[in-house]
Order: sequence, then structure tokens, then C-alpha cells
Amino acid sequence: MIGALEGFGVIAVIVFAGWLLGRSEVLGETGQRVLAGVVFYAGTPALLYVTLAQTAVEQVFSPALLATAGSAVILGCALFAFTRWRGGSPGAAVMSAWSVSYVNIGNLGIPIATYVLGSLKSVAPVLLFQLLVLAPIGMAILDASRGRGERERGQRSDRAWWQPLLQVVRNPIIIGACLGLVASITGFQLPHVLHDPIEMIGNTSVPLTLMAFGISLKDGWALPKPGTRSHLTIMTVGKLIAQPVLAWAIGGPLLGFTGGDLMAIVVTSALPTAQNVYVYALRYRQSETITRDVVFITTILSVPTIILAAILFG
Repeated sequence: MIGALEGFGVIAVIVFAGWLLGRSEVLGETGQRVLAGVVFYAGTPALLYVTLAQTAVEQVFSPALLATAGSAVILGCALFAFTRWRGGSPGAAVMSAWSVSYVNIGNLGIPIATYVLGSLKSVAPVLLFQLLVLAPIGMAILDASRGRGERERGQRSDRAWWQPLLQVVRNPIIIGACLGLVASITGFQLPHVLHDPIEMIGNTSVPLTLMAFGISLKDGWALPKPGTRSHLTIMTVGKLIAQPVLAWAIGGPLLGFTGGDLMAIVVTSALPTAQNVYVYALRYRQSETITRDVVFITTILSVPTIILAAILFG
């Protein structure tokens, strides 16, 4: 429990620093988007390369991943279909799917795994699944839908059919992840003169993401508009209740995990929506407000959720 509280405490301090920057307006009106751009184009790709290059590929194929990834895929597909059924755009559907499936494994998950689970072995498989599966699929849909929207408005009507695919291939986050995976498979190591600065740039990803999120709260946080409250409630319940329960059902009764292994499955699935989802919303200018709200609400409500999971399965 102490580890969970420490993890939330670290996040709160950095978000507060971002809030102070936003209130003081020292970064100007575009400060938040500049930070998000640095994270998207430099910080996160560098972090992914370094992390994946140092991770054994065999860790991706842990049987426990069937429970955490399975629950994420089921809920993500359900929210995507639900959002489209309610008339939402493909981009809005992607953000809804990410909000219930993309967990905060990168920064909050690491201290919780260290102090609550006692091991980081459950972090790498979830992290790799999100980076190599959830992120590319979602970004492919976002890039394709954005290109289709431009054609419908009469913009870039001469774009070839393969250009949306090219956008995905050129995505810096996907490039960083793929290069890191190749380095892991081949055992390739960069010389220190290149590895060290890349690692330093990667270390900026988490704090800048949290600061960008803090800036978004500079004017305070109000209840969502009536038209979005039901959707926000569904996403919150899906993230903090449905996903860990579904992960338990797959990992326990179906796969037979017990004890600490089952607790790791449930706790990692109960983590809140990742701040990276909000950065992606800013980058693609899609569902920014409701994504910010679901990150904020699930982060706060995940404290009792994770503590309860640790008590039940610890």
C-alpha cells in the first residue's frame, strides 16, 4: 500500500508543478502543446528505444499477458463499437478505447510494481503490448480518419491510398518502439556517446507528460458537460472496475493463476488511464477535454481500487 501511495505522490507533485507553470503563464498560450510535441516527437520515442532495447523479447510472451492484454482488447473493442454506435467519429472511438485499455504502466506502474508486487516482471509485458499493439493500431485509425476527413473537406484530394499507411510508418513513437525491439532481438548496443543522450532525452518523457497534464488543469476542473457525463462514467467504470474484474476472470478461473501472480494481473489492470493517452489527444486534436477528464478521474479513484486489490489478493 505504501508503494501505491508513493507512486501517486510522485505524480501529484509533478502535475502540481505543471499547474503552477500554467497558472503563471510563463510558457505562454502554446506551452502545453509545445510540451506535448516534445514528448511525442522526442521524449517518448527515445524512452521506448532505450526501454525495449534493454528488455528481453521473451518477456513479451508471458502467459499472464493473456489476461491483462485480453481484458484490454475486449474492453477497448467494446468501447470503440459503443462510441461509434452513439455517433462518435473513428477518432473519438479510438480515444474511448484507449481510455479503458491503455493503463499507466510507465510511471505509476513501476513504483507500484516495485513496492506492492515486489517485482518489475509484470511491467515489461504490459508496456510492450501497449507500445507494439494498442498504440500502432489506434494511431493507424487516427491517421487514416484524419486523412479521410481532409479529403471530405476538399483538402489534399490527390493523396494516394497508401499515404495514411505511410503516416503510420513515419510515426516517431512507432519508429522508436520498432528500433528498440530490433535492438533487443539482435543484441545491438549503441556506443555510449549516442546511448547516453538518447537516454537523457527519454527521461524527459514522463515528467513532461505529467506537466502538460497539469497545465490543462490551470483553470480548475469543472464537472463535464451534461452531454459527456454518461460517456465519461462508462469509461471510468470500464477502466477501474470492468477491466480488473475481467482480467481476474481470465487470469484466475480460466488460466489458473493464483497468489502473487494473480494479484499482479489484477493490480496492473486496475491502473488508471495513462497520461500518454491525453498527449495523443493533444497531438491529434481529438477528444481532448473528455480524455483529460478520464485521466484525472481514474487517477484519483484508482487509489482505493488498487489498495482494495492488494488487500484482496495480497
